[in-house]
Amino acid sequence: MRIYAIADIHGKQTHIKSIYSVIKAFDPDLVVAAGNLTHFLNFRTCLAQLDSLPVKVLAVRGNTDLKRINSHIDRASNMTTLTHIPLKIKDFSFVGAGGTWVLPFTSRICLRERQKLAAFASPMTLETIMVVHPPPKGICDRVGKRFSAGSKNIKNFIQKACPGLVICGHIHEDPGWARLGKTIVVNCSMGKTCAGAIIDLEQGIEPKVTLVHPDRI
Repeated sequence: MRIYAIADIHGKQTHIKSIYSVIKAFDPDLVVAAGNLTHFLNFRTCLAQLDSLPVKVLAVRGNTDLKRINSHIDRASNMTTLTHIPLKIKDFSFVGAGGTWVLPFTSRICLRERQKLAAFASPMTLETIMVVHPPPKGICDRVGKRFSAGSKNIKNFIQKACPGLVICGHIHEDPGWARLGKTIVVNCSMGKTCAGAIIDLEQGIEPKVTLVHPDRI
């Protein structure tokens, strides 16, 4: 199964155009959006455009996505909000937690982050894909190439639960992927250097991650 992972669209039409181009070029089976789809009050147009994509979209909210977008996604024909309840697609299970609380040089899903993460099954299998907006602390989370601004609680949870893949965004300056124990973590934030990531999944095999460069679409 091929996933096109994206984050931090912020409702920008240049990013929407890139998304359509990448789908045409790479033919993914699924789009996974790891938050900041919209930019506060400007959300209806972007959600309608994502809903019109030719493949199914799984999504969580980020810090610029108001809670009200959940009801719009629930009414959409081609989009689904991920929760702690696994959504099975082919051989893989998708879970997610929406929202982000931004603090100086750190981030959380919410103020009671540990309680929110406690709702997820643990341990997880290598066929579990977890989607959150902020990255784990120390993994693809550098701001200004100096400061680590990820979530300590998410890092601790990943090390304990061991999902096969974590998809995140939030830190625009540090898109990429890295290993955290048995888990592959992908920051697919869209920006000047990255238009998301193509992730090829096969049961029993480590995910293959290819970052998409905007000037090569």
